[in-house]
Amino acid sequence: MRPEWNEAAIRRELARLDARTGLHGAQLPISFSRAKTILGQFSAEGEGSFRFSTVYFHDPTWPVEEALNVIRHEYAHYMEHVLYGKGGHGSTWKKCCSAVGAVPQRCYSSRVARLLQGKHEQERALSGQCDSYRVGDRIEHPRFGAGRIEAIQGESVHRLAVLSFDTGEKKTLGLAWLHQNCRKCL
Repeated sequence: MRPEWNEAAIRRELARLDARTGLHGAQLPISFSRAKTILGQFSAEGEGSFRFSTVYFHDPTWPVEEALNVIRHEYAHYMEHVLYGKGGHGSTWKKCCSAVGAVPQRCYSSRVARLLQGKHEQERALSGQCDSYRVGDRIEHPRFGAGRIEAIQGESVHRLAVLSFDTGEKKTLGLAWLHQNCRKCL
């Protein structure tokens, strides 16, 4: 499920980064703008502050990975300012990116965002196909033969199916893998 990128959600990610770094970025002011060319920004003025673009952060089709990367990118600027007294996209900023899991890249890549959107669309379609499986359904596995689904756990394409085969073996398989590689018996 896609998170809603409001101030509270952004603060949660900043707090997670604070726990990793020992800094206090989650306590800084956060504001929003309608900027189309600046996704996020850290300002070192005063105690520092963050600003994020609602054009992107409120777009339901914008990939979650991109939102997290922007938050981490700006946090790396904050971290660099606190630790080194510097700003910019130089070697110390890249070191900070590495520490917080941001891609050390200066500019946003709409190509990467489109690739991620495509991946999410494929996952949604596969998840919908997996929704047709129920506990009790019989399947034919290419190696283990006929079996029955005893339990389904997890969410979306990450669901697992616990299977009991007629041979007495039990296996736990990814439901997406099962859908793509096994035959559902009627």
